Amino acid sequence: MWKLSDQHVLVGFMNIACNYSVPGQLNHDRVETYGRIAAARTLDGGRTWSEAADIEDNYHLAEPLLYGPARKIAEGADFSDPNVLLACWSTPNSGSDKAKAWIKLSRDGGAVWGEAVLLPGCGIPRYQGRPSYIVRPDGVILLFLTAKPKTNPHDRPVVFASFDSGVNWSLISLMPASHEYRMICPSPVLLPSGTILAAVRCKPDMIAAWNELYASEDGGRTWRFVSRINDHGDVVDLKLLSDGRLLAVYGYRRPPFGIRAACSEDGGRTWGPELILRDDGGSKDLGYPRAVETTPGEVLAAYYFNEANDPNGYDGGIRHIAATRFKP
Repeated sequence: MWKLSDQHVLVGFMNIACNYSVPGQLNHDRVETYGRIAAARTLDGGRTWSEAADIEDNYHLAEPLLYGPARKIAEGADFSDPNVLLACWSTPNSGSDKAKAWIKLSRDGGAVWGEAVLLPGCGIPRYQGRPSYIVRPDGVILLFLTAKPKTNPHDRPVVFASFDSGVNWSLISLMPASHEYRMICPSPVLLPSGTILAAVRCKPDMIAAWNELYASEDGGRTWRFVSRINDHGDVVDLKLLSDGRLLAVYGYRRPPFGIRAACSEDGGRTWGPELILRDDGGSKDLGYPRAVETTPGEVLAAYYFNEANDPNGYDGGIRHIAATRFKP
């Protein structure tokens, strides 16, 4: 999800045709390996949306990216320009033991995208890529990924950096990890003080998951624990609101299935009451929200969803992209 201006937002997602009478077609590996990455645009803060346009074809990307000539971004981009966007994912899919992360850039607000380029492995065999990035005050771009190192059976969050406007990238830090469960999908924000905060998903099991907050005071090199955000929460998106509060939006994969949020007024040390944005989900196959503050005090959150009252799906309703506008 990329915010180009107050009401102008681009939302990326994956999709593929699905026969819900064949349960195997709902497998996420299938969607990632054979589907497309597309994006829809709103110019009015989420009230109306354009037709989806392609960002990448996962299936046709894998072979040339993994086995073709090496690709390189030829020229850096000015990431202070809101029209410069970075997309990031994995090939052949994020669940593969040898998944490789890639990035691609748009310099015109997502109308045209450059070709996908692999990130270096840096001695780590598996990456799950996501377009979760910030720009430090010194212009260094930090990209937050999930990695599975050789010495740990569980995924952990890591940070890549580009010191030349997105041309070259390298691993600069491994965030805290657990040898008992996965810690994945880091979501960063940059505070006015220069402190970087990142929320992560801790996942011993699908029904036993929560979100934690970590902080770095040295530009993303080292990290410390700040707080636990909730009792239960799946993949989380962290945002700094214009009034200085932090907002965490996350999937809720226990009954009643849905989307929830929480706010912090003290830099993430403590969190207020949970906000229930949706509780009408049909199954745990939902979530992965992204959020932006479209105007001061109003937030647009987009996520994938299935509805309990939809009889046309399998294990819940038809999977689709939905959005909620709310005032936290």
